[in-house]
Amino acid sequence: MAVESIVLETYKGAARSKEVKLCCPVSYTRPELLKIIPSEILERDYGCGDPTQYVREGEVVLDLGSGSGKHCYMIAQIIGPKGKIIGVDFNDEMLALARKYQQEIAKKIGYLNTEFRKARIQNLKLDLEKVDKYLLENPIKTFEDFIKFEEFIKYLEENEPLIPDNSIDTVVSNCVLNLVRDEDKERLFKEIYRVLKPEGRAVISDIVSDEDVPEHLKKDPELWSGCISGALREDKFLEAFLKAGFISIKILKYEEKPWQVIDGIEFRSITIEAVKGKKGACIDKGHTVIFKGPFIRVEDSEGHLFELGKRVAVCERTFENLKKYAYDFFIFIEPVKKLSPRPFPCGEKIIYRSPGVTKGGKWETHSTKNTCCVQEEFKPFSEKLKELVIILTKRDIEIIQVNVGYRCNERCLHCHLSAGPKGQLMNDRVLSAVIELIKKHSGKTLDITGGAPELHPQIVDFINEVKPYTREILFRTNFSALLNKENLIDFLAKKKVIIIGSFPSLEEHKTDFFRGNGFFKKAFLALQKLNEAGFGKTLPLYLMINPVELSLTRKEEELRDEFINFFEEKGLSFTDLLVLNNFPLGRFKRYLQKQGKLKEYYQLLYSNFNPETLNKIMCLKLINISPEGSLYDCDFNQALKLKIKTPKNVFELLEVGLNSLEGKPIQTGDHCYACTALYGTGCFGSLT
Repeated sequence: MAVESIVLETYKGAARSKEVKLCCPVSYTRPELLKIIPSEILERDYGCGDPTQYVREGEVVLDLGSGSGKHCYMIAQIIGPKGKIIGVDFNDEMLALARKYQQEIAKKIGYLNTEFRKARIQNLKLDLEKVDKYLLENPIKTFEDFIKFEEFIKYLEENEPLIPDNSIDTVVSNCVLNLVRDEDKERLFKEIYRVLKPEGRAVISDIVSDEDVPEHLKKDPELWSGCISGALREDKFLEAFLKAGFISIKILKYEEKPWQVIDGIEFRSITIEAVKGKKGACIDKGHTVIFKGPFIRVEDSEGHLFELGKRVAVCERTFENLKKYAYDFFIFIEPVKKLSPRPFPCGEKIIYRSPGVTKGGKWETHSTKNTCCVQEEFKPFSEKLKELVIILTKRDIEIIQVNVGYRCNERCLHCHLSAGPKGQLMNDRVLSAVIELIKKHSGKTLDITGGAPELHPQIVDFINEVKPYTREILFRTNFSALLNKENLIDFLAKKKVIIIGSFPSLEEHKTDFFRGNGFFKKAFLALQKLNEAGFGKTLPLYLMINPVELSLTRKEEELRDEFINFFEEKGLSFTDLLVLNNFPLGRFKRYLQKQGKLKEYYQLLYSNFNPETLNKIMCLKLINISPEGSLYDCDFNQALKLKIKTPKNVFELLEVGLNSLEGKPIQTGDHCYACTALYGTGCFGSLT
């Protein structure tokens, strides 16, 4: 049975004249919002609830199956001029009716904040008006035409999605989800999840049944359009949101009296709220919760158990979610001292926390009851991407990262490029090509790195030449290389270059272990010179922090106060912190191998993989140029010689342009887990 065609034809007729059988009685908490809406719209509205009452001022709201536009115009008044409401429907006649009064209602309320778009609600990436236009201009007459049409559809979904990922505060819908054919319903719930921002909400009114709808009712075309045949059983309706990934689901309204009873099956209206939680790795920082009752035990949507009166360990993310969505049911306990983060075994149903952890500020061994924790076996990064059905490709290039040489005055233990005093420098021919590339593509960020870029003899001439063509220039230093280079510091200040300096730890012995004896003191002397030139005061000066132990970095906000207090005591200042996980490459890889800890470190990165970081990693919008002119997706790929295949060097790139890189697959390896662990890090700090 062609469900979509039946529904479309029924609601086309319903746009022309009122169809009483398509709706059930609805009362509104704010009926005054209906006063400005034309009667033609009110008479052609069909629904079973009132999700409008749950939207908030200033939100971006998406109405699935917006029909005549009644709810959109109600919501427009609630969210105000700073908000936006997008109505989506695939019925041209309903869209025409909704748009007919768009300007008139905007004048009445004093602002225009409504949009009406054509799409199927189970595929919110595809703009059907663009599809209609394409088909008018390119009618399908041959199989070759059909292939081109499929390619066009794929292009639209990947590059011009109608509703982008993580863009909506609240999704609403009124008696529409049941109209989607059964084989598309799983995709529908995933689409709702996709478009919502983290902590965004879906507020859905729909018809559900108390028993499964039998096949003979599903084959009745009139009952499909009448919101009967496609209704989900009430528990399966809620379960569908859980399967899509929502973390908090609650019933806001449940009509005790059924709307219809057919073959003894009750069909009634229900309104629910489902919340999209923040994704991220499970990090243990010593947080504890105590369930207050009234039940002996409860289980959350992620399978964690909580027992009455028991101190239960939770990861940081679960702790924040419980505070936000179940505050009245728990006591929340944070450790008196900050603990270094470590992976949390979220696979366990319940872990009891000793009071010594929260009171004493030190870790104790996990104590578990009737559970075991099996560590997931390490998988290559390429396999992890396949699991997630993700292909990483280049976007519009915003950052040109230039490694001017591997020469460095230090031999740092964590250096992924193994830079040192005899390292290669970028020659004049390559440097000239880089200059021409920057001039050709003006307005980009230039990120100058090394080695120690201070040691390149043409560094001043290079910056002088390209400065007018850049949006900003970042200059990466190890601090000690700037000592006795007051003229260079003054030059960088005059050119308003942004300084990013590596400073691993506030503990002198740890910093010197990784950087070399005396580095700590030399860095402070360099910082003093930079402050005197205005860096860290009126000019940007960032500290790049990476761990000096076999661990992952802490959050920038956790480290910031410690560093500010420490530096203020010494009369020094900086603009802000950036954090970076160490990469198991180069000299740091050899150090791990020598310690017999390379496998353990890879497992640490893997166990803390955070898929939320994949949309923010630096290689998406960055091109890296090595001293010999080869092209890489990032500085870390340069360490492994994972070159971009075409164009293969800066000379070819100069001919074809930066736009040629867009859409090309990004070279990945297991080292990519360092960028995507915990909060995610890169050359520009944390990602989430």
